[in-house]
Amino acid sequence: MGELTTSSIPQWTYSHVRNCRAQTSLTRLCIGHTYLTQRYLLTRDPQPYCEECLLPLTVRHVLVECPSLFGLRHHYL
Repeated sequence: MGELTTSSIPQWTYSHVRNCRAQTSLTRLCIGHTYLTQRYLLTRDPQPYCEECLLPLTVRHVLVECPSLFGLRHHYL
């Protein structure tokens, strides 16, 4: 493997969000890493489950799948 130089690394392209905090939040949502859904890995607690559906609590479940959150998704998304 060759030496890593700044000329060999492609230019990072940012999304339309210029605010660093917002960019970090969007990235964490995209990769599924949030404190709500990943805390159990750090604290050695059991994996959290949705209280309504009894399915593992994931970013996808909260934002897309959970029927009990439909009203909130419709209102905010």
